[in-house]
Amino acid sequence: MKKSDYNKIKYTLIICCVAFILFLLFRYRGIFTYIDMMKFRRHISIRHLRNYILSYGKFAAVIFALIYSLKPIVLVVPASLLSILAGNIFGPIYAFMLSMIGCFFSASLAFWLAHILGKPFVDKILRGKVFKLDDRIEKHGFLIMLLMRLSFVFPYDPLSYAAGLTKMKYTDFILGTMLGIIPEMLSYSFMGKHLNKPFSLKMLVPIAVMVGVAVTASYFYRRYRKIKSN
Repeated sequence: MKKSDYNKIKYTLIICCVAFILFLLFRYRGIFTYIDMMKFRRHISIRHLRNYILSYGKFAAVIFALIYSLKPIVLVVPASLLSILAGNIFGPIYAFMLSMIGCFFSASLAFWLAHILGKPFVDKILRGKVFKLDDRIEKHGFLIMLLMRLSFVFPYDPLSYAAGLTKMKYTDFILGTMLGIIPEMLSYSFMGKHLNKPFSLKMLVPIAVMVGVAVTASYFYRRYRKIKSN
């Protein structure tokens, strides 16, 4: 058996096991009382999600990390809202750590699903809204991913899926992702802590920092693309 075939089988088994664990976890905790898996896009709300996470008591952090990690195939919720929610529930520092853990696993899951199952699967997940990454991403994957994550204008999960459809190395993808999301995840975590004071400095400073980093990263990303196109 070729090594590539072995890896495909291995990752497929991992994905199936994770999906089965998720089903058991949610099925026997009653999440389907307010999330119909066929209609959850219309019924899911942050309030319900917050109450569900808190219902686990001392295991709330574990459940949050699991939901965050598996959201590419379960929930259509932006990473930003989940990280803000974490800040509101757990406090900024703990929320940042949980968000980083969730981002690592959710990005990896989306990347490998796209890499193993291909574009037809991604089209079904994203309803045909797949965007194509730069053809040179195989050579400059880390830099491109870092700048795209820092700019935070690219949707989190669709970008992970798109990267998985390229020849980008996983190490370049995940390192660029994890370094690039640090300013954003920190800002969201602190914003969540101070949601009840939307015009306070503790709320406005993280927003200003995040916007500043995003504008700078977007500038360098556009500059990079312009140089490479010449």
